[in-house]
Amino acid sequence: MKSSFRLTEASDMHLPAYDNTALVAVSTCPVWGITRYRMHKRMPTQGRATALECGTAMHEVFAFVRLMTLKYQLDEVQGEIAFRHHGERLFGAERLLHLRNEIIGSENVVEASKRGAIAVLDTSGYYDEPRDKRRTLVNMEESALAYINRWQFQHHVWMRDPTDPTSDVGIEWPFDMVVTLGDRVFRHTGRIDGIHHRADRITLHDNKTASRLNDAWAMSFETSSQVTAYCVAASLYTQELVNSAEIHGLAIPMPKSYDYGGIVVAYVSRETHQYERWLNWLDYTVALCEKYEGNPYDAPMFTHSCNRYFRPCSMIPFCASDREEQELIISQMEVDEWSPLTEDKDTVDG
Repeated sequence: MKSSFRLTEASDMHLPAYDNTALVAVSTCPVWGITRYRMHKRMPTQGRATALECGTAMHEVFAFVRLMTLKYQLDEVQGEIAFRHHGERLFGAERLLHLRNEIIGSENVVEASKRGAIAVLDTSGYYDEPRDKRRTLVNMEESALAYINRWQFQHHVWMRDPTDPTSDVGIEWPFDMVVTLGDRVFRHTGRIDGIHHRADRITLHDNKTASRLNDAWAMSFETSSQVTAYCVAASLYTQELVNSAEIHGLAIPMPKSYDYGGIVVAYVSRETHQYERWLNWLDYTVALCEKYEGNPYDAPMFTHSCNRYFRPCSMIPFCASDREEQELIISQMEVDEWSPLTEDKDTVDG
């Protein structure tokens, strides 16, 4: 299959856009994926999505640690310029000022990162949910401090121009690329947590939070479509070959023994045959999206996924109903649109 990739331009914005989350959802079950990620509808919910909120707050911590890595890999003047310039993009000017005040007087990058990480969580807007005893701010802070203790600050953040601290850097990069597969043309979007120098190559980083990390968790990234897409996007962005990735897993809460399962790094790479298989999957899944766009009524049900993550799929009432009832259910669903390209920076007040 002939394929090509390039960064999206203003004239390409009319093309349909797909991110990996949506594509995986559609390939898991077209009914669920089309409804949730193409029509942006979900069943009315009660309570908070604490897992999502916790993950968002922790990713702000990971971004801050990378920002501190960037600051300290440069000289004092350039480091301060980079901190201010890229920090405003990541956190907004008001919140960055608060974070900067919290780290003043730190003796080294580790201490500054820890003090700043606590301040990031304090200003993230996250608050404890009485029904969720795992994702508490105390547990999140403990995990963040353990993460910083293990972080390798010598693996510098990628910079487009090392002499210009305001040039592009590999921290929380939202990518948007145009993919051409035969006659099919579309945009593929996402957000890369980090791009770093490691030894003599550039490698991408992806951060994950989970309640349990084991060999099965690590092995899943050997075939992950997300990692493959990110390697392609990072190569386009940096204009250098990026075919390796580090997946940084952090447990919340930390287990009693930090040396087992609390912090896990999976090292993976991508070869030509893996890109070819990813393209086949991409073509198949985008074709499903195109065929059933806006039409979950006729989309196939993959009933093997009706019980995912040890709980029933929220779409079961829809799938078990007749067409008239299905249309009523769709009309009563909540609209919840999300894109990896969206940036919404909180203020200090949350």
